[in-house]
Amino acid sequence: MELKGEQLNKKYHKQSLVRFEKHVFPLIGDLPIEEITIPDVVGVVEAVAKGGTIVTAKWVKQAISQVFRYASQRGLCKFNPAADMRDLLPPADQKHHACIPPSELPELLKAIEAYEGDSITKAAIKLMALTFVRTNELIAAKWEEINFDRAEWNIPKERMKMRRSHFVPLSKQALEILKALYQFTGSKEHVFHSQRGKKAKHISNGAVLMALRRMGYQGRMTGHGFRSLASTILNEKKFVPDVIERQLAHQDDDKIRSAYNRAEYRLERVKMMQEWADFLDTTYKGASNIISGKFSLSRTK
Repeated sequence: MELKGEQLNKKYHKQSLVRFEKHVFPLIGDLPIEEITIPDVVGVVEAVAKGGTIVTAKWVKQAISQVFRYASQRGLCKFNPAADMRDLLPPADQKHHACIPPSELPELLKAIEAYEGDSITKAAIKLMALTFVRTNELIAAKWEEINFDRAEWNIPKERMKMRRSHFVPLSKQALEILKALYQFTGSKEHVFHSQRGKKAKHISNGAVLMALRRMGYQGRMTGHGFRSLASTILNEKKFVPDVIERQLAHQDDDKIRSAYNRAEYRLERVKMMQEWADFLDTTYKGASNIISGKFSLSRTK
């Protein structure tokens, strides 16, 4: 945990320790590490899975494997009992990251444009659709990270899940929304400044989910769903998978390949993000009865 703490953001690191304390330590935490067997690890993982949390079970399996890999490399145990459990768990339940099929994207864009709730939250959802960053990365965005002249948003590694800074090219549509937002929150630290009191610095994850619920998408769409939609559609449009994955800030599962593939594909990503924004505009216009219009921030009643 001390070693991983240098690589992960504080929130994720704390969450990892809580999961160890809740799921792992009660069952095998008191056993000498060299005496823990494959059935012991299987018992831990299956206990989590039976609770209906397949995603957490997969995390526990991976985390235990990392602990044993660390221990075996230092002579504290002879083998890793969690090294190969590929068929132990079923596919992860995706209900926590609900996402509509691409065919329903036009209606979603119409619903977002018609939303009459808080204008800051509405702008956040639009930016999420245009940039498909993670929800926590979006809602905590700071104005100092936005470079209007260069049309880019640079998220520092401290705010990224994998502790690696992230470059987000800003399309013309995204810039238009940010410039409109600047009139409302430009004097504040955060782009999506919260007006709900002194303690809240920016809007919450719940604000995004609640807005989608009010649009009629409860259980059908989440903030993470925009990432899934973008990935699916961009892959269908034959964009280079490595470019898409880099823009999603995914880490390559192949550690050796990841070590050699340091390419950022900046030019390709700039082009892709503008084409994605244009695609959203075209999709919205095709679904709307109005003659013209842009997917941009508008003041709500």
